[in-house]
Amino acid sequence: MNRIIKDIWINVFWKNPDHLWALKVTVSIAFLLIPAELIFHNSFIGTTMALGVVAMALGETDVHPRGRLKSAAVALILFFITSSVTVIFLPYPICFAVVLAVLSFSLILTGGIDSRLQGVTFGTMLILVYTMLGAENSEKWFYQPIFLTVGAFSYSVVSILLLYYRPYRLLKEQLARGFHYLAEYINLKADLFPSKQQVQTQIRTQLAQKNIELAQQIETCKTNLYSYSEESSRDALPMVDRYYRKWFLLQAMQERAISSHEQYDLLSRQVKNSELLDGFGQLMREIASAMHLYADSLLTDQPYKHPLSLKWTVSAMQKMLEAEKDGPHYLTLSLLMRNLTGLEENLRQEESSVQEDQDTARLDVAVFHSRKPERNSLKTLLNPAHPRFRFAVRLSLAWLLGYGIMLYLNFGKGAWILMTSLIVFQQTYSATRLRLFHRVFGTLLGVVLGITLAQLLPTLSGQILLLLSSIYLFFYWLKKNYTVAAIFITIFVLAAFNLLSNQGAAVMLPRIIDTVTGGALAYLAVRFIWPDWQYKQLPGLLLNAVVKNRRYFESIYDGSITEEAYLHNRRTAYNADNALTSAWKWMRLEPKSRRRYQDKAFNLTNLNHALLSYISAFGVHKSSEYLSERELDLCRDVSDVLRLVSEMLTNNADERQIEDSFRKTNCWDEQIDQMMGDTGNRRARLIYNIAHVARELLTEAKGIVGLYKA
Repeated sequence: MNRIIKDIWINVFWKNPDHLWALKVTVSIAFLLIPAELIFHNSFIGTTMALGVVAMALGETDVHPRGRLKSAAVALILFFITSSVTVIFLPYPICFAVVLAVLSFSLILTGGIDSRLQGVTFGTMLILVYTMLGAENSEKWFYQPIFLTVGAFSYSVVSILLLYYRPYRLLKEQLARGFHYLAEYINLKADLFPSKQQVQTQIRTQLAQKNIELAQQIETCKTNLYSYSEESSRDALPMVDRYYRKWFLLQAMQERAISSHEQYDLLSRQVKNSELLDGFGQLMREIASAMHLYADSLLTDQPYKHPLSLKWTVSAMQKMLEAEKDGPHYLTLSLLMRNLTGLEENLRQEESSVQEDQDTARLDVAVFHSRKPERNSLKTLLNPAHPRFRFAVRLSLAWLLGYGIMLYLNFGKGAWILMTSLIVFQQTYSATRLRLFHRVFGTLLGVVLGITLAQLLPTLSGQILLLLSSIYLFFYWLKKNYTVAAIFITIFVLAAFNLLSNQGAAVMLPRIIDTVTGGALAYLAVRFIWPDWQYKQLPGLLLNAVVKNRRYFESIYDGSITEEAYLHNRRTAYNADNALTSAWKWMRLEPKSRRRYQDKAFNLTNLNHALLSYISAFGVHKSSEYLSERELDLCRDVSDVLRLVSEMLTNNADERQIEDSFRKTNCWDEQIDQMMGDTGNRRARLIYNIAHVARELLTEAKGIVGLYKA
């Protein structure tokens, strides 16, 4: 029985952080709600404490035990003060409107200082709304501040104790999530071997989206590692270094996964041996499967077992490739095979506890011990041009309008308007529009499902079961699918009101109206208050991406660059590319009148990502052998062209220099053909791919000089 329980714990909860998070919240609520109902027979106490648990769980961010203890202490103080102020001023509408505006603006702005305060202030704003919702059920003014804080404190105790029991658990979760994303990326990319041209656009779009998630996760890991460096004692730093090494490994494997050694449509058309291309696809799928296993081993602390089938596939592919030695694409395919073999070797080394590859082994991890999570000063945030300032203004105005509508139309539970605005509001118009759809659609489905379930479970125990199961499923789905999460939080609200006053079904229609109203206010605010359309961002994002790509490219062939600088340049190039891709993605959801230069933006985004993929392939093989002088000369010429592209995007390029560059790039094909005839130029093909895209970028840049001035 012990073994069965242990297996269930490992496979259901330890391998699935979302299940574990949901379990922590549900157990905390059950510990508070059930005694309140069965012993004290007071639903107000139980549901109020449950809301305190929810607010604290949604607002926790720190991954280090000491850091989480600090953030929990700050959150508890803010929760009590905010709830008290809300209760005191709520009977006086004009005064409360002022308090509401000041609190919302200051909390949003304070949340922009760092990630810790961002979570704490979000939870505090939830507490403000929860206090408004429960005001009419509270007999004494201090009941809600106390019970909400007690609920938040109870969850904090559970969460912090579990973290002290496994202090590196959350750091492992974030790294494991990164390896899972990388495995999903590789699995998607396997569909390109072989593939038809008409499906490649769809696959590349999916890859771009997955790469955004991967890059964001790598940045999250960076913030968490810096937090550990800041909070850890000197004796604990060697253990933190182990996870830095895994972070470096994740980035090195990302570079291998993103790299493109050739145009996929050319390979699919020109390589006659279809079994060989199928083999590359199968090898990538097996690497992805092994990477999932490795991510699970991080979560469970169980040794990673390298799949024997992966070793067999590598051996079989090497034999098949050797048979194609005289083929025209042998060199390209051999470089691709070396890249994939490198991924397999990375995983195999983890099985034997070899913690780093030859590049990251040269890193002095101690230099990262002084790094701290990024922080902004209030002076920086108090600038109307700063996105956080604009976000605070939009939300504050939406809350004031929502509160005014609540008073004017006498909405009893009108605080849900504020709740919806808080949840729906995102930094961009497109993200807000998408979240609005998920919220409204999920609420409608939740009302139908919730009323049905409430009728099937009419007893007290049935309503408690419904409340606990719905909050569990809400937290489980929150990071996976927000529409599904919205369904279950609506059921949770219905069950809570059934416990309070047996009026769960009665409040569902007002909830729908308030949800639509709050969502509409959020939409209108982000649409008309300082609208920040993506076409305005594209020139700056494109310029940044080209500059970072050039710096990354130069880091590869410039032997004087340190490994730390190389890692930084590579990561910032990936982040710049993802920012550009995200802007293009969000542009498609904006009003048609605001999608300026959509086709041009699509071409530039694709070219930049192709450039990054080819540079990544070049970077993968940077340590394999020295570049010849002719290869170095070509690299410098390509770098000059990329520098000229960035100057053209800022209208600082000389017209004669542009014409000279075009004449030089027109000679590249002949030059590279000659280089590839010499076996000493083994990476000429990789450089040619970079040069080819750089030339196309030069052409596109010439066509858009001055285009964005409007």
